[in-house]
Parts: sequence; structure tokens; C-alpha cells
Amino acid sequence: MKIIIAADIFPPQPGGPATYSVTIANELKKDGHDVRIVSLNPNSDKSKVNCPIFTVRPSWKIARYFEYLRLIYKQSAGVDVIYAMGPVNAGLPALIVAKLRKKRLLVKVVGDYAWEQWQNAIGSAESGKSDYIPPENFDGAKTNAKIKILKFVERLVARRADKVIVPSRYLKKIVGNWGVDEDSIAVVYNAVEFGSVDSLSHAGERWLVSVGPLVPWKGFDTLIALMPALLKEFPDLKLKIIGSGPQMENYKLMINNYPDRVGAGKLSGSVELTGGLSREKTLSYIKSADIFILNTGYEGLSHVILEALNCGTAILASRAGGNPELLGEENLFAYNREEEIKNKILRALRGEINIKSGGRDLSQFKFETMIATTKKILCAF
Repeated sequence: MKIIIAADIFPPQPGGPATYSVTIANELKKDGHDVRIVSLNPNSDKSKVNCPIFTVRPSWKIARYFEYLRLIYKQSAGVDVIYAMGPVNAGLPALIVAKLRKKRLLVKVVGDYAWEQWQNAIGSAESGKSDYIPPENFDGAKTNAKIKILKFVERLVARRADKVIVPSRYLKKIVGNWGVDEDSIAVVYNAVEFGSVDSLSHAGERWLVSVGPLVPWKGFDTLIALMPALLKEFPDLKLKIIGSGPQMENYKLMINNYPDRVGAGKLSGSVELTGGLSREKTLSYIKSADIFILNTGYEGLSHVILEALNCGTAILASRAGGNPELLGEENLFAYNREEEIKNKILRALRGEINIKSGGRDLSQFKFETMIATTKKILCAF
């Protein structure tokens, strides 16, 4: 087959979609397919792939999009399918070209892009605040013109695509609510490279570890606010938050202003914001945690939960998004419900509930499974 991959982001840019573009391109090339990548990142690292890659030139943002469209059109002559990495930045130009060239279009949707942009803009997602609405209720939200355009684009592209790939049953339901036919949506779980992980020594301390971008809907503020109550029973407890993002300064203020109630003064002695860490270091924290916790209001399919499952770490997570597809009821709680989260943590630390994650069958999340399933969908075109 002749395949164009329309990439929105590409290494050295971080993130799962960037890594995925590299992975799927190299694997398809190994099988003898004619693969080309058109990237919206002018600084794309071409050494990452063993196929041709065409990138836009550094320029004004709107000019880059028009050049991106031109490049996809130019490279699409004679191809069998265009595979867009997302329904907006990559998806819209890919759809235009697919219709002009009469080509088949496959789109990967890993989240509701319009919802994410809207939620980042409105700020806090704390429990009880009216400005937080989960993605499944997003259609009824009041939004500005920019968000309305993004909603229109992602839904239009998904509906007009020949096939949509999503990484969880939860996202299949979200995309189905956009008006996409259920038979046009395929669930292909994202892959995680599982391997051995080294532990970190923390004698005399219990570690509660959480990982993610510091954005409102990840609920780190709730975890920080719970620490004084948790420290009453477990004074040796330390909360480690790994990640960076726009809420960093707000969380620092919380930590400095909350008394820890156990005589040590501020929470700075019990809560650490590590900032962004390498994958290897992050995995070592997860492996070493007494409990890995994810209090998120939205999750397509959590890579970090998969990592924690591989490490055999005890896990607590919200019922949001695809989390119930990975964990049992004992491991789950309602997003941002402080009392329920506190009680689950305390019961787990006392040994009253078993939230250990060892022994799970993770074969459906392995690299080989994801590649094989994706190839099958592409070759069905």
C-alpha cells in the first residue's frame, strides 16, 4: 500500500501522538509499504524514521497550515489512504485533500481537542465549581467562537472519515456522540513498552505518587488539600507530584499556605512538585510508590496507569474516562470527591483493601498487538 501519515506534532516534540507517528511509520515501512510523512512541525527530527518526511517551513502560523495542506495534496497523488493524527490540525487538511483526490481517510482520535482547549481556558476544575463539565456533557456547554469552530471541525472530520481509530471504549462513545457511525469507529488500545524498572529508596517514608500535566482537570489541588487530614494518621506520608504545566505556581502557593497539622509547619515538607522528569525516573517513582493515585476528570486511556500496572504498584484512580477499562472497582473513586478519596487512601495504607495491581494480563496493550491491529485496519482499505 501507499500511505501518507499526516502528523500534527512530531519529535522532538513530546507526547504520545508524536511517538506514535514514528512507530507506525517505521513498522509499516518494515512490511514493505510505501510510507510518507507530512509533518506540521518545521523542526521535525527526520532521523527518527526510515521513510521520507516532508515538513512545513518556519513561518506565520496560518501560512504553515496552507503549506501543510499543499504538501499533503502534492504527496497524495497515487496513495491508497491518508492517515491523520488527530481530527483538527492534521484532520482538516487531510479531509480536504482526501475529498479532492478521492482518497480513503483514516483518523486517529485520542481525545476531545475542543474540550481540552476550553477546559484549559476556563481554569479550575475543582469539585463543586460550575465551570467544570466532563467531555461527555460538553455539547451543552457555553463556549466562545474559537471553541465552537474547533468543535465543528473535529466532528466534521470524524463524521467524514472512512474510519476512526480511538484508544478506548470510552472514547468510542464520545466520538459516537459526535454523530459518527459506530461501525466506523475501531478501538485500538495504545501500546506501552513494558520493561524492568528500578526502585528508589525511601526508608521511613510512605509515598503517594501522582503523574500528569499540571492542568485543572487532573485534580492535583484536591490531593494537596487532603494531605493535612492524611498526615494526622500517617505523619510519614509524602505526596510526590510529577509533571509540569500552567497550574505549577498555584500549587506552590497551596503547599506554602496549608499547615500540615502534625507540627512540621507548612506542607512543603510533605508535598513535592518534582516538575517534569524523564520516563525512566518517573517509572522509578511509580515503582517505589506505596500508592499510585490518579484523580483525573478526563482520561482517554491512561498510559501512566498501564505503567503502574506493569510495575505491580498499588493503584487508586477516578472512574473518569477509560480508567474503569483498566482497573477494578476497589481501585476506583469518584473524581474530586474528597471524603471518598481520603477514605480510600487511608484504608489502603492500613491494609484494609487490596489495590495491588500485579498479575494483570497486559497483552492487549503490548506494542505488537497495537501494530498488528492497526495494520489490519489499514490493509482493509
